[in-house]
Amino acid sequence: MGSWFNEVPTPAIARDEILVKVKSTAVNHLDLVEASGTARQILPIDLPWIPGHEFSGVVEQIGTDVAAFAPGDAVFGTTSGMGAYAEYLAVKAAAIARKPSNLSFEEAASVPVASQTAWQGIFTHGHLEKGQTILIHAGAGAVGAYAVQLASHAGATVIATASGDDEAYLKSIGASRVIDYREEQFEKVMRERVDVVFDLVGGDTQKRSFLVLKEGGRLVSAVQPVSQEEAAMHHVSGVMMRLAPSGDVLSRIGRLLEEGTIRPDVATVYALQDAAQAWKDIAEKLPRVHGMSPSEPGAPRRKKHGKIVLRVA
Repeated sequence: MGSWFNEVPTPAIARDEILVKVKSTAVNHLDLVEASGTARQILPIDLPWIPGHEFSGVVEQIGTDVAAFAPGDAVFGTTSGMGAYAEYLAVKAAAIARKPSNLSFEEAASVPVASQTAWQGIFTHGHLEKGQTILIHAGAGAVGAYAVQLASHAGATVIATASGDDEAYLKSIGASRVIDYREEQFEKVMRERVDVVFDLVGGDTQKRSFLVLKEGGRLVSAVQPVSQEEAAMHHVSGVMMRLAPSGDVLSRIGRLLEEGTIRPDVATVYALQDAAQAWKDIAEKLPRVHGMSPSEPGAPRRKKHGKIVLRVA
């Protein structure tokens, strides 16, 4: 493998972009998947390649069409492509928001991808409403934990699947019930049917999820396509979502963070120079690896909640 780090020119910005001096970025499983080449048909990369999908930092320069931000503003957000493992980043102004004042740059960098995926999964695609019931698979993961908090705040009843070790944590952030996937099959122990299933696992877990949905319910997956034949057979709708970064959504999430309604969770902070170790860490700590369900033998077990963050010097 060649060198991790090279000197490259500072990015030039378009009229609708902002140049951000990056303070922190977060490590996502997607970074590892893209680097491995296993998903190159849908996630191609050109070398040399800079990973990183989310960041926090300070506005250095604004494009001529940007009015909402000014140099010196502390911001956080999601890149339109990649590139956040760097000192400077050019990013669309529409994809960022002001950093919540009560969060450190490290905490803020951990928020955008997971929280927006959760928001869009349960609200934009799942249409979750107050008084409804939602089942969230892998509730103790980065996306799942935000989904639990957001759904609970919205007035929904939240059921989560996770390991039994995570029950106290999940109940502390809003889950009404936690089903230990290692001990019980959720479709056999759930008496009630749910309005929404948010699938962060896929495979057999997704297939069995049709059995617990109310007629007219919605299955939203962030990990794999949903069988339309199965959905029709069970008289429900099913969709696979992909994150569509939104500064508006992120601003709303930012307000909830400032109010203390939801909270971020950072597991470990590394220096950017130690990114290789951070990748090794996330590969060991994620509840599943690409194509492997948490319940399958050999799947690595999570040791700690929260995101892994890189501090950019």
